[in-house]
Amino acid sequence: MCSMRILALVLVVAVQLARADEQIIAPGTAEQDAVVVNTGPDGICQTTAATGDIQAAPVGSGTPFRTEIRCGGNKLVETTAAGDDTQLIAVGAACKGANNPIIDTGPNGVADTTAAGDDTQVIAVGTTPANTPCVITGGNGVADTGTTAGDDVLVLTPVGSAAPNSAVIQCGPNLVADTAANNVTGGDDVQVIPVGNACSSATDVVVDSGADGIATTRAEGPDLVLKVPRPLHLTIPRGRQTASRTVKLIVSNVEFGATAPAGRTYRLNVTKGSCPSTTVNQIDADASTTTLDATAVVPKGSHVKASFVVTAHLEDVTTVASNVPFRCAVGVDAIAVDTDPDVDDAANAENNSATVEVDISDSND
Repeated sequence: MCSMRILALVLVVAVQLARADEQIIAPGTAEQDAVVVNTGPDGICQTTAATGDIQAAPVGSGTPFRTEIRCGGNKLVETTAAGDDTQLIAVGAACKGANNPIIDTGPNGVADTTAAGDDTQVIAVGTTPANTPCVITGGNGVADTGTTAGDDVLVLTPVGSAAPNSAVIQCGPNLVADTAANNVTGGDDVQVIPVGNACSSATDVVVDSGADGIATTRAEGPDLVLKVPRPLHLTIPRGRQTASRTVKLIVSNVEFGATAPAGRTYRLNVTKGSCPSTTVNQIDADASTTTLDATAVVPKGSHVKASFVVTAHLEDVTTVASNVPFRCAVGVDAIAVDTDPDVDDAANAENNSATVEVDISDSND
């Protein structure tokens, strides 16, 4: 299947320092998969989730799809899944590394498989792990289940509470804390790493949700959103050597925060990927001008139109019928200069990327 990932490269405007903290919990909500009830010592969920919470394990079963067997030192899968266990890597296939999960417990959460060869048994056959998720919080991250059955354990209490001090903002790829706590509304979010201080890793928590567990902070930083174009269909007419189509894009600047600059400069970078070398051309970061622009400024709260051209060449395309298209993938990356080679989004890294399917038909074949 042809795919095209479109990217934008964010630069710094004037002397404004680019920021790149990342959102983990949306403002106004709490951790959406926090454990409300666990399965207790016997590992079997016996509690029915109240409306608003999610049933993580079916009543009468263990938590499903837990890692049961891992690859051994020879990095070769030697165990065949039994019962309703799930074979994650085919028997005889190589693992990327020792300890890769190769079989999980399947829908009922009970281990049915005995490890073979040097594969490693993580969960004993016939058992379910104790104290695994039975009921978890739903969309608002707040507990709605207040009672348990059997030996299940109520973890999050009372009803209406949320998991405290959950990660709301992580440091991001620039390894500098840039987001001030409680910048959306007043709240008790905690500034774990002061603004401007260095982080030891991109996943370090900059702001947590405080005692009430509700996020009141939004990540600050370069945040471009690329509107996903529709699939592209090209037909090389009989007697013609090429067919071209312009791919039109919209790049929006949705950056948040009082310190955000008036605009962000970006570069649109598109590469041929798996397509023939002459497929992509005329890359234009600002389609509103009459020239091809390598970069353009996206005003805060607004957008720019961008484009590039896909050209199919007769000599590069072989098809056997009009209903059997040629497909290929054009690769693109959206990377901020200050976070290079990582993406720039403060909220969702994937918003800078899109997938465009390209089908090419050749009427000359």
